[in-house]
Amino acid sequence: MLSAIRKEGRNGMLLYICPLCGHVFVNSKKYSKHLMKSHLRNFSMNKRKLKKLSKRLILIKVKEENGIPLDNFEKYLNLKAKLNSK
Repeated sequence: MLSAIRKEGRNGMLLYICPLCGHVFVNSKKYSKHLMKSHLRNFSMNKRKLKKLSKRLILIKVKEENGIPLDNFEKYLNLKAKLNSK
């Protein structure tokens, strides 16, 4: 779902680019560490954003129960909620 964009650099090395923020990494281990620390494991929000997120999660749950496919952003929110147990 959150796969890195892979491109070949100037010197022929394979580069990994984060699709959410655009950071560039030399190897996949650093990319996965960045993804967990920067995008998936931080969940501090104000009340308004948390309320909007909870509404989106309810809609995602209904879609999953009815077998409707989720788009990429909904998959991202679902994964983030599962990892943070919200």
